Amino acid sequence: MDFSHVLIATDGSDGARKAAAVAGELARALSARVSVLFVQNNDLVLSNAWGAGGFPGGPAQGAMSVEQIRNMLEQKAHETELPKTIDALGALDEKVQSVMVWGHPAEEICRFAREQNVDLIVIGSHGRSGFREALLGSVSHAVANQASCPVMIVR
Repeated sequence: MDFSHVLIATDGSDGARKAAAVAGELARALSARVSVLFVQNNDLVLSNAWGAGGFPGGPAQGAMSVEQIRNMLEQKAHETELPKTIDALGALDEKVQSVMVWGHPAEEICRFAREQNVDLIVIGSHGRSGFREALLGSVSHAVANQASCPVMIVR
């Protein structure tokens, strides 16, 4: 099988950065191009709108509109999570494509992989969702069961 396009699914967690480091090694060995996908979950908007979240140095919890919350989450992803994941990849021959989308993480990862002809998805075994994932099943498990290409889960 030809692995010419590798997708790193990230949530900005330590586990995602570990997965990116492994994917970077693979991409170098295989001369593969790399895409990094960050999926924003709408649950984060709701938790911040209800005051359960919060942004250090930002407006008081519950005092922001849904649009403001979405904008802050997007800004954080573009300024922090995506660059950290790209840095974890290490030096690559080709420029890394980084994409942020909104939706259910497992569904969006699998959709992106299909639409972009990804040959391998690399994802961390544990992300930031903790208790919620224990109840609903992990994103990495769902991706492994739904993806149309091979999935590597990195511990």
